[in-house]
Amino acid sequence: MIRNKKGQRSRRASGSSYCGPTALTVLTGKRYDIVEKDLLKEVNKNVKYRGRWQLDWWTGERKKFIPARKETQIKGMSNGQMRRALDRYGYRMYRSDNHGANQTFRQWVRATHGKRGKTWYLVVAGNHYMVVKGNKVWDTYTPDKGMPVTKIPWKKRARMQELFVIEKISRNKTKEVRK
Repeated sequence: MIRNKKGQRSRRASGSSYCGPTALTVLTGKRYDIVEKDLLKEVNKNVKYRGRWQLDWWTGERKKFIPARKETQIKGMSNGQMRRALDRYGYRMYRSDNHGANQTFRQWVRATHGKRGKTWYLVVAGNHYMVVKGNKVWDTYTPDKGMPVTKIPWKKRARMQELFVIEKISRNKTKEVRK
């Protein structure tokens, strides 16, 4: 079985990968299939209670309940889902002071040149998750080891919606939180 390392992108074995789980694979070092399985477990937790009622078109009365389908793959993630997934894997995401307020990804890269260092950033630009550390960026389309942040040909003109700093929770902090 192939392992994944933190800072390396893991691909989906069957079909195309999506940006949310890909960002989680880079940040946590887990394989794509493991991350996707955990996310699907969370999404499909209360599927029997979700659905819709079929109505009688004439009287407007409820006829029968049609349950929602179980999700089979994760195609999109909210920031809340990302936060809960990172918490499960022992990471925290904090909204950055250096948030991308009203600027594009390229403008943020130029403004923070030499200041990013070894900090892991989760960037949401153009409804798309990207991971940045130093001068490297990981994304759904980048090579597994990442690529230089200046060479990325897509999403550089996308408006930044959110910027998060990702930190590993030390074992002492997790014990304090659980008490």
